[in-house]
Amino acid sequence: MIRFAIVLCASILLFAQSAPDPRTERSTTYRNLLYRITDSLQHATEASQLSFRAERGTDSTLSLRRYESLRTSYKRLEPLIEYLDPQLVAQQVNGAPLPKIDPKSQFVEILEPHGLQVLDELMADTEASSDDIVREMEHVSAALTDAIRVVRSAPWSDRMMLECARTGTMRLMSMGLTGFDRPGTDYRREDLLVPFGTVTDIVLLFAPSLSTTDAEQLRRTITGLRSRYARLVVSDVNKLDRMTIIRDVLDPLYATIADVQTALGIEYADEVGPSIPTVDPRARSMFTSTTLVSSATSGLRPEQITPQMIELGRTLFFDPVLSSTHERACASCHRPDRAFTDGLKTSVALGRDGYIDRNAPTLINATFSRRFFYDLRAQRVSDVVSHVATNDREFGTSLIKIVGTLRESPDYVDLFERAFNTTGPAAVDIGNVNAAISAYLTTLVSFNSPVDRYLRGESRSLPSDVRRGFNLFMGKALCGTCHFAPTFAGYVPPAFVESESEIIGVPIQPVTEHATVDPDLGRAKGILREQVSIYRHSFKTMTVRNVSLTAPYMHNGAYTTLDQIVDFYDRGGGKGIGIVLAHQTLPFDRLDLTKSDKKDLVAFMKALTDTAGLGAVPLELPAFADDKINKRIIGGAY
Repeated sequence: MIRFAIVLCASILLFAQSAPDPRTERSTTYRNLLYRITDSLQHATEASQLSFRAERGTDSTLSLRRYESLRTSYKRLEPLIEYLDPQLVAQQVNGAPLPKIDPKSQFVEILEPHGLQVLDELMADTEASSDDIVREMEHVSAALTDAIRVVRSAPWSDRMMLECARTGTMRLMSMGLTGFDRPGTDYRREDLLVPFGTVTDIVLLFAPSLSTTDAEQLRRTITGLRSRYARLVVSDVNKLDRMTIIRDVLDPLYATIADVQTALGIEYADEVGPSIPTVDPRARSMFTSTTLVSSATSGLRPEQITPQMIELGRTLFFDPVLSSTHERACASCHRPDRAFTDGLKTSVALGRDGYIDRNAPTLINATFSRRFFYDLRAQRVSDVVSHVATNDREFGTSLIKIVGTLRESPDYVDLFERAFNTTGPAAVDIGNVNAAISAYLTTLVSFNSPVDRYLRGESRSLPSDVRRGFNLFMGKALCGTCHFAPTFAGYVPPAFVESESEIIGVPIQPVTEHATVDPDLGRAKGILREQVSIYRHSFKTMTVRNVSLTAPYMHNGAYTTLDQIVDFYDRGGGKGIGIVLAHQTLPFDRLDLTKSDKKDLVAFMKALTDTAGLGAVPLELPAFADDKINKRIIGGAY
């Protein structure tokens, strides 16, 4: 009997050792996929480099074909490297062809642009010298070699592969469909088909680990999505129906990836470390209020944000007691009925002593921003509170005075005690003031407009002018190359860890010729490190969501209607009305939009309106012993 038991145990152990581990099999399979992709890119890079050198000074037709072959090979790698090292992509491989400050240097060093987008502009420039093209190809070759090394050496796991597929899908939607990385040469459908192929190949690697029924369903789903995508991604860019591509293919693919991860019990990003992901790893759509994590940039963890903290933050936001005169509140310039703007060119100054320098931007979805104010001078909400509180023309006070005043109110002390589980006046400190306001801002999220509901497949119809306007916004009009979906702001996808600014040449007055640039230097007057020429007249790219409620527009409120805004861009921005600035970021002279195009664009932007549930105002404010203070007005006197 004992001998039989030993034999049985040995047989079980042998079977367990010989049984295939699905994770090991997947690891081997996707390693093979990675090496196929990187080998292809390595060969294409070497061939392009040799070809460009050999054809220097000759007909560029062969070089252009070789360049397109290189782009196609890179596009296979794009979802992988964009996930692993977005900074390498932005600075060396395929970032916008604009100079930037080196973020790794302790000094103010300007990085000249390099990468495939620079090469793309050179390939389209009939006057570009072959020497310049060869030199840029050397930069591209070195950068792609680094990218290949990064992908091959990464410790790929199941979670990383699925996250890579998700970011790849997000990038296709937000950047691929807009032609973001084709600033010079003409659209080619391969730019969309090839990375989609990589993403769907990755997803199918997980089919064998599912149940037989689920695996078959996954294969059918991916086959159907591939078929629809190939049919929708047409060769004529003017017939590219981007809205249908997102609704019928890319958003369902995003949901499928989430479903696979859930079905296999693969850990989520927020379960493997203390950092808060910017994109919710459980989201099944790219256009929901939870797709991006609203607390990621707030300095608060999601579990820290309580209803009591949010309500305290709302009360502080609407309470003019924070200002030196007890007449101005945050809500004075950020009114709920105007999508948290104030409807003025520039906001009224403290004491009604004129106006401050800039227009009040919306605070809806501002929680997703990595930097604040038009000049990007603030890194976090606490910086914003400090700047506003101490500005003589806004609140005209100090942080110490704010805390001292709030401690004089037993009601406020009680609210702080309940929100932060601390007793006594010490519960009221500037850190908790900042935390409460930050918590409130995380609730000002807008992703439920008619456009969002249609893209999620929740509504069956959308007006035809809105659909045409969306396709123009993401295509011919080039709006989507700066106002990235799904936020339609300068929050750079797919990682959403950077807030962009642009130089577009905003005039003092809305004239159409012989214009004078507004003297505000923008980002070049922000933080000391960025007071350089490449940021002169550069301003933060604000969201287009709820834009029908946030007039007037631009940092100086120069334009009062959306029709004026569309016309400004159609003319080529400042350049088209006589303003010449270095480093202007609009990559065109004119858009040549028709009257119908312009109307459709405006219709689309108006359809991005959604403020439902965001306008709740406190019914009363906390009491003070001083009756004069108790007469203050909710939301401020002006």
